[in-house]
Amino acid sequence: MPGKSRKSKTSPKSPAPSLEKLLEKGDAYLEEGDLDEAEAAYGKALALAPQSPEVLVRLGALLLDTERYEEGVSYLREVERLLPEDTRPLHLLGAFYIEEGEFDLAEEYFKRALKLEPDEALSHYNYGNFLSEAGRLPEAEVAYRRAIELGPEEPLHYLGLGGLLADSEKYDEALKQFQIALKLDPDDPRIYLDLGDLLMAMEQVEEALEAYRESVTIDPRNSLARYGLGAALLANGEAVAAARELKDAIVDGLEVPLTFVKLGIALRMSGKLDESREAFQQAYELLEEERSSGGDAGDMCYEEVTALLGLGRASAAYEVVDSLRADDLDPQAVAELSADLRRLAALGVEEANEVLRKLRLPPRELIH
Repeated sequence: MPGKSRKSKTSPKSPAPSLEKLLEKGDAYLEEGDLDEAEAAYGKALALAPQSPEVLVRLGALLLDTERYEEGVSYLREVERLLPEDTRPLHLLGAFYIEEGEFDLAEEYFKRALKLEPDEALSHYNYGNFLSEAGRLPEAEVAYRRAIELGPEEPLHYLGLGGLLADSEKYDEALKQFQIALKLDPDDPRIYLDLGDLLMAMEQVEEALEAYRESVTIDPRNSLARYGLGAALLANGEAVAAARELKDAIVDGLEVPLTFVKLGIALRMSGKLDESREAFQQAYELLEEERSSGGDAGDMCYEEVTALLGLGRASAAYEVVDSLRADDLDPQAVAELSADLRRLAALGVEEANEVLRKLRLPPRELIH
């Protein structure tokens, strides 16, 4: 008919996104923290190229992060098969097996990465992380120092070495490493968090508060920094502010016994006795859950003693202390426990003084 367009009434279809564009899109979503959209983009890329190592390694890492371990491991092992010289799946699988407590398997992956890339700083840094977790501290220090030698501009290398030195109570040396890391990247909240932990161990509470606040300012959803800030405020006698930060840490996902124990003390110091008891009860229930799932009783004794005292169950708290073995007595944990026991004693929990007395007994009298 005259005047009618011969063009189709439907709009022309946009060209399908390329593999490269889909990966870029997924990476951008991942950077923003939108894991669902990142997975959707990578899923489309996988449909387009099911044998692409670039797709598989991204999906494998994402699935491990979202605790879909079996599927994530299978993708990473497929990358191993397709591209045996690629170290990325080796690093990811090594870190995964550390979390699973399978240290022999983790070391195998990290050593393979080192063999493939002996002059790559990342391989030495990740191996240092493994050695540190395995308690092989002298070897870990060598690995971290080699990572620094190969990658002197990477702040995480100094952070790794600093953390190791802090664990060895070489606090001044650790502080130097953290200061170097901060000069290299003054906007990394992880550095301020670790610095805060170090300063607390050095009993420099005011300086620790500054470090934690900086970490929270940069990353307001960092639950560990919120916890650190809450614990430092508690140590500084600022109970109301401490309770607020600890509650925020719980909201942000740090629902672990220690957070509730500290919250219970802060609330009791603030005069909120009912809320305090609820917090101690929550801590104790979480400890029971951990115990029923095979958690190490020695790792839980600090929180358990404090929670029991907060609930008025002094006899049970005495039993825990009386049952301690030599390998239960971590000096830093005992120091922190003692500080909180003194807080409880000052708040009228007289039984806390008896626990303190037991902790101060010579090892032969305390340990069975």
